[in-house]
Amino acid sequence: MSAQGGLLSRRFLGASIAIYTTVALVAFEGTAIAAALPQVAGDLGRLDLLPWIVTAYLFASGVATVMAGPLIDSMGTGRVFVWAVLVFTIAGFSAGLAPSMPALVAIRLVQGFGGGLIIAVGISAVSLVYPAELTGRAFAANSTVWGVMGAAAPAIAALLLAVASWRWIFFINLPLGAVALIAGRRVLPGPTEGEGAKFDPLGSILVAGFTLSTLLAVDRLSARSVWWMGVAGLSIVAYLWHARRTPRPVIRTDHVFHLPYSMLGLSVAALIGGAFAANTYLTLYVSAGKGAGPTMTAWSVFFFTIGWTIGANASSRLLDTRAESTVMRLGTRFTIPGLAIAAAAARLDLVLPFLLAGLWAAGFGIGLSTNAGLTLLRAVTPPGQIGRASSAHQFIRNQGFTLGSALGGSVLLFSVGRTLGTVEPVQRLLAGDDLSVSEGVADAVKNGYTWTLVVAAVLSLGALIPIQILRRHLAAARADADASRPHRP
Repeated sequence: MSAQGGLLSRRFLGASIAIYTTVALVAFEGTAIAAALPQVAGDLGRLDLLPWIVTAYLFASGVATVMAGPLIDSMGTGRVFVWAVLVFTIAGFSAGLAPSMPALVAIRLVQGFGGGLIIAVGISAVSLVYPAELTGRAFAANSTVWGVMGAAAPAIAALLLAVASWRWIFFINLPLGAVALIAGRRVLPGPTEGEGAKFDPLGSILVAGFTLSTLLAVDRLSARSVWWMGVAGLSIVAYLWHARRTPRPVIRTDHVFHLPYSMLGLSVAALIGGAFAANTYLTLYVSAGKGAGPTMTAWSVFFFTIGWTIGANASSRLLDTRAESTVMRLGTRFTIPGLAIAAAAARLDLVLPFLLAGLWAAGFGIGLSTNAGLTLLRAVTPPGQIGRASSAHQFIRNQGFTLGSALGGSVLLFSVGRTLGTVEPVQRLLAGDDLSVSEGVADAVKNGYTWTLVVAAVLSLGALIPIQILRRHLAAARADADASRPHRP
């Protein structure tokens, strides 16, 4: 326990309520909406736009996370927090009033922007509010809130859907947002540098272009994927040209391409990409492939979430005695074998507990690595750059999450299409439009998900080399620091 008190001590109570209430709010919206999609489609129609309720939110959230960095450093977490919560809660309430599917997608785009700002403020505030000895526990608390809401949100959503309608999933934003505003508007830190906020419109457009083009490239594996990856590559080249000519670009290139930030972000993105490629379509495999009932299908996703939560809390304890990069490497020793076990269980068609145990281990490793990574980010970044460095790191993490989820779905649908000659039966299952599953469709889903898990394990292997490079860089930096210290005679 810190001599300055714990996360809920009088000194930190207001900030903790503000940070973790908004984390809970964003986590609830991200999980609960999935349970409501069939009812939304039945009420508003336009089934073709249904995936964009989620995709538009994720896209806007990723772009807003990046744009928040310079604002946080210049304006302070307090002011950005107020605007973030207002945008998120007002847009959320408006989503509950949406008269049509196109209107709902447009509102979700705005809500996603507010959600991205909240995520960026939360990570930066943890680094600025709490002392170094509490940082690991504060990030672990963040993961715990996500885990608890991941477990509770479907039950809350089911209750709201039973007694009211899907619109109340959005209406609940208003009271929770009010609590967060009251608690945090005066206690979160102000600016950490003297320069005024400066918006980088061209840089933001290029970041958005990169995000959207990579998402479209892996949304469906086809010839157009190569074209969209080319657009993504051109976006990177254009941004690098722009950043060299702009005093305050929306993302500083050293926070993405220079050590230690580059290897830190790449390793975490690889692990997250692999994990979410495996987890996103787990429920389809459990229900359609294994024939499990609704209860087992709903609970299957929590093994990964619970593993992540336990891993994050274990990481906060290990960091008391071990270096951050050591804990990150330990995380890979759970994530990679965990995904390999899950892939083997799916390939051999073993009973579900074997596969779920593998996903639990993968989640545990992700919790270890991501929590240690955020703590390391705080340790190597000057306070005046925390906003931009945190936003850049979160942007890279978001790429892992978005690309992993999209790639996992692409691999599954590609395999199903090769087996059945069409992906329509699976698309109808994902939309909740057809609950009957023939033996041929079940076998196709099993085979497709097996290949998804294989790809997930390969993606997670991509974290090993960046972590090793990161460890060597940090060791060399510590050696140089020790050599430069004056020695007593």
